[in-house]
Amino acid sequence: MTAIAAGRVLRQEVIGSRRLSNLFWAVVVTLGGIGFLLSGISSYTKVNLLPFANPTVLVFVPQGIVMGFYGVAAILLATFLWLLMAWNVGGGYNEFNHETGKITIFRQGYP
Repeated sequence: MTAIAAGRVLRQEVIGSRRLSNLFWAVVVTLGGIGFLLSGISSYTKVNLLPFANPTVLVFVPQGIVMGFYGVAAILLATFLWLLMAWNVGGGYNEFNHETGKITIFRQGYP
């Protein structure tokens, strides 16, 4: 939170969801979801889509289905995290105006 004082008006900027930790988790969940989804597809098609593993030896029922489901769930969660950062939900400012005696609290919400 940063404070900007101009005369008798104090404005504190509030960081929303555009944080380094959210960026880290969005990248991790995206990469993990893609890996899980590719391993599920590989177990179904018996074509190795991952360069560092061999998921073709997985039995599609039930391991491949579960890996694919986890991959889709992770990609949906990652999409939510990326949109959250793009919209900067929770970001805004607190403004204390001593001249008018008003306090303004503003936050970005979901579009």
